[in-house]
Amino acid sequence: FRILIIGRANAGKTTILRAVCGVDEEPEVYDREGNKASGSAIGGAAGRGEHHIDYELIFPSNPGFVFHDSRGFESGAAEELELVRKFIQEQANLGSMSKQLHAIWYCFPADSNRLMTAAEKEFFNKIDTGTGKLYEDSINAFPVIAVFTKFDALDSAAFTAMSGPGVPFEVAKEMAPQHATEKFNAEILPLIESLAHPPKAVVCLRSIFPP
Repeated sequence: FRILIIGRANAGKTTILRAVCGVDEEPEVYDREGNKASGSAIGGAAGRGEHHIDYELIFPSNPGFVFHDSRGFESGAAEELELVRKFIQEQANLGSMSKQLHAIWYCFPADSNRLMTAAEKEFFNKIDTGTGKLYEDSINAFPVIAVFTKFDALDSAAFTAMSGPGVPFEVAKEMAPQHATEKFNAEILPLIESLAHPPKAVVCLRSIFPP
């Protein structure tokens, strides 16, 4: 199962992949010829100014998953967007099912002041994941899942907002996750759904990230 994972450096991508694969180890990195490359952590195979989105990241104890990493669009958005677009287009044209991309996970750190940057919105507004082309509609071949990591940060914010005179500590603590989810669904989810090519699903992850 081949997955492209996209996200900022603090999005917790390595933590997610370890949790999905049920491992504690670092992934091994392979270049396009199948040779083992230098660098082990997500993003570790590419230094600043380089981008190896075509490199494969595989956990030795769970090789059934093959991951590709994009560092996201924090800076140089146009260049990064084009690299991702080209990779998606190449994947769409592959004949081999084992080599084709099966899904895209786009990770957003919920503990950030901006859950989704303008550059990240650009991805969903401009890239048709079915073809990798810009500004063109068609059926999406690769489902994009928006993953909001570190969602506990929104729970903490909800707890702080609820705490005060007349609200017992334990009540605020118990109700905070529900209030955080309701606020997210009311304020953030509609913005995501209004994008030109919205994700097929939205997942909010709590508790798998160390404090």
